[in-house]
Amino acid sequence: MRAPLSESAIVIEQIAQEKLGNYYIGRRVYAPPLAIWGYVRSPRQSWRTAKLVILNEKYVFAPDRARNQVGSDSDSEYRLYGYFSGDQIYDASAGRFCPEFVLRRAELMSPNPVPIWPADFIRDRLMFAGWPRGGTQPMLP
Repeated sequence: MRAPLSESAIVIEQIAQEKLGNYYIGRRVYAPPLAIWGYVRSPRQSWRTAKLVILNEKYVFAPDRARNQVGSDSDSEYRLYGYFSGDQIYDASAGRFCPEFVLRRAELMSPNPVPIWPADFIRDRLMFAGWPRGGTQPMLP
């Protein structure tokens, strides 16, 4: 199962131009009351390979929380420095387990990037399509 995201020709070209490095690309998904932060993928990898994560903020707060404006950055794109802990964190509101991403630093790449999900994505909770409650995020084929 792939992440339920779509990529226009513009997004595919942007991904191809990314520099390889020790960082990740993140797209914020603000969907209260869910604890998820958003999608995270490696540079030059499709958004369809991205994981929906819960952020561990033990080193640094998420950008919106650091500004005391929770949710103000929904749909924004970031360069993220950190790592996947290997743990699965349960989001009780979503009823699902998500990978934990430990954030060390975040840099805003774009507050209004080219969309990778439809307008009803968050409202209709489409990020959970094909992902049963109580389960971990489906693996990619």
